[in-house]
Amino acid sequence: MAQEKKQSFMKGAAILSASTLLVKILGLLFSIPLANVIEPAAMSYFYTAYDIFAIFLMLSTAGLPVAVSRMVGTAYARGRKKEADRVFSVAVWLFLVIGLLGTLAMIFFPQQIANFYNNPRASYAIMALAPTLFFLSIMSALRGYFQGRSNMVPTAISQSIEAITKVMIGVGLALFILRQYDARMLEAAGDITQAASPAAKLLVGANLAQFILRQQDYHMWAAVGAIIGVSISAFLGMVYLIIYKLRQKRRDREALAEDPSETPARKELLIQLVRFAVPITLGSCFLSILDSVDSAVIMDRLQSAAGFGTTAAETLRALLGHARKFFDLPGAFVIPIANSLLPALSGAIASKDSRAIDNISSVSMRVTLLISIPSSVGMAIFAEPICGLLLAGRPETAAATAPLLSMLSTAIAFSATLYTGNAILQSFGRPVIPVLNMAVGGVIKIGLSYVLAGIPEINAMGSAISTVVSYFVIMVLNFIAIRGSLPNMDSVLGISLPILVSAAVMGFVSYGCYWALCLVVSPRLAVLPAIAVAIAVYAACIVVFKAITYDDVVMLPKGETLARLLKVKKKVRPRHMRQKAARKRTKH
Repeated sequence: MAQEKKQSFMKGAAILSASTLLVKILGLLFSIPLANVIEPAAMSYFYTAYDIFAIFLMLSTAGLPVAVSRMVGTAYARGRKKEADRVFSVAVWLFLVIGLLGTLAMIFFPQQIANFYNNPRASYAIMALAPTLFFLSIMSALRGYFQGRSNMVPTAISQSIEAITKVMIGVGLALFILRQYDARMLEAAGDITQAASPAAKLLVGANLAQFILRQQDYHMWAAVGAIIGVSISAFLGMVYLIIYKLRQKRRDREALAEDPSETPARKELLIQLVRFAVPITLGSCFLSILDSVDSAVIMDRLQSAAGFGTTAAETLRALLGHARKFFDLPGAFVIPIANSLLPALSGAIASKDSRAIDNISSVSMRVTLLISIPSSVGMAIFAEPICGLLLAGRPETAAATAPLLSMLSTAIAFSATLYTGNAILQSFGRPVIPVLNMAVGGVIKIGLSYVLAGIPEINAMGSAISTVVSYFVIMVLNFIAIRGSLPNMDSVLGISLPILVSAAVMGFVSYGCYWALCLVVSPRLAVLPAIAVAIAVYAACIVVFKAITYDDVVMLPKGETLARLLKVKKKVRPRHMRQKAARKRTKH
């Protein structure tokens, strides 16, 4: 039973990880071309709107759906199919109202929202983003329902549809607008050469000069065009999920008719959903909200205390946005683990399967650390060539972004554990604890950003430093709380040590390879084979230093074959230790 639950959990996590990785890669293909063609100041408008989108995205993928999936997963674990369907029905209407109110607020008050972020010219981008909130709210209920049934395929496909269409439409619109500007420039230049008299040349030249001054307006509208692509992609993702749900409803008709269980009243389910959804939603999107507030503080302090002008502050804000975009990439692997973990762990808790509870929790935390620790090391070491490669069209921007990314990268491992840790605590019915822990970290982050960003020599780096400190504090508080709920879970420190050693060896060998390659090729080209070497060395090290267990490997596709190839053997504990662990589980 425990093995089946863990396999179901790992299968769901693998499906969501694959799709979210695709989403993150396409997200880079969305933002990187924009960063290479749109001026940094105008990119700050895009990132201001995108910060708001990041909150909505977390709500629709790791926030509200998690609350729904927990209730649906618990209902299915008890064989109450009608109750699961009613939970979905209540969630749809609740989220629809929330989405509609949010959309109307963004349509009618975009300037006030932009002023809050201390970036007034971002108002048009915020308005273009407004419909996205409504579409994502509907998707939240649909994704939560399917995830509660341990069906991660609809979520994965809808995310992929969003990502692909966002790149095609958003980047396409932005490039079209910029090409219109270039065409007008060429046309105006041609008018000067064809002017018949010096006076006519002077008049046309003055018009051209005035038009050049409007370049920033075109770049602003290019950012708006990119955001319109986000809204359209969210609509298409919602349409897919609605069609899938209608088909699922027809397939479930017979099973629902045979379900004899009584269904709780809608009011009762609504109260349960709100009671659980509020803290779990705050927990899931708190980091995105924190980044948004931090951006507002940074923009204010850069201008009011550090003495930067508006354009300079907008440029620094854009650099921070680039660094955060790269920093978020490892989350493609970690967030799906948390999304798959909660319904699986909630079902195990509802079934009182203590062995499955310990196994699922330990595996999820180990996989999280296996991914996030080498990501922290690798991105911190290769921050400069990574930025140089991805921002090749703007070398000055790349050089200024690299130090920010290097500092932020040290927080990747801290950030990753928050998602998995939150899911574990939420599964045990303790959703308020992660919110309180993150509130403590949030106060630390905003306070440090306020002080450090006001120092001209530190400026935007203050946000990166405060991120590292605050995430570390939140991680420690979460681990203390988890130990109280899972005394038999594998020690996090014991899990981390061999992974840290493996990542250190990986970093040393790969950087040596990178240094040698730089003698013959450019750093931008040298970083790619160096990263490939890092992956190979790390894969070997986690086996040599026993950072990965037999149980972890067999959960993967063709896991037993892979375990034999890697020579990872199943560890059998002595009989007296197994009996001792069984007594502890019975006691707790």
